[in-house]
Amino acid sequence: MKRKLIIFLLVWICFILQTTVFSTLTFFTAAPNVLIILTVSIGFMQGRTEGLLTGFLCGLLVDLFYGKIFGFFALVYLLVGYFCGRYSKIYFDEDVKIPLLLTGAGELFLNLMIYIGQFMLRGRTDFGGYLKGVILPETVSTLLAAIILYRLFYKLNHSLVEKEKKGRQSLWIRN
Repeated sequence: MKRKLIIFLLVWICFILQTTVFSTLTFFTAAPNVLIILTVSIGFMQGRTEGLLTGFLCGLLVDLFYGKIFGFFALVYLLVGYFCGRYSKIYFDEDVKIPLLLTGAGELFLNLMIYIGQFMLRGRTDFGGYLKGVILPETVSTLLAAIILYRLFYKLNHSLVEKEKKGRQSLWIRN
């Protein structure tokens, strides 16, 4: 229960940071997507269910405040969280290379879905301009931010795991 509350607070804090602080700090003319970093991190460290729920909450917040089609971002973030959660049992979460790769893939998938769902279906077919002007700069800035933020989320997750392990050890439970 405590973990779910902390994840909810993290989603809220990351959404506020993304819409205020990180929107003014632009690398390569694009702001980093902190919510995709959080979704990938939680999914990769905790598994499919936690990644799915975190992605849904992140996408729901984006839909509520900025979405034109309600549920679009919730579905895309949910899929990213689920996909990254599939790798939680295969790879160790100490190494930062796999989460960076998953963050890049998640960011590319998100922007590709935005292009298909909100531009291409309305007749705007300049994919090269969108790739050069939006997708690549946002992916690079998100990856730069992920190098720092993933370590932060990793340390927070492992402190929560240690507290849960200590909480399970009780004088009332016998082996």
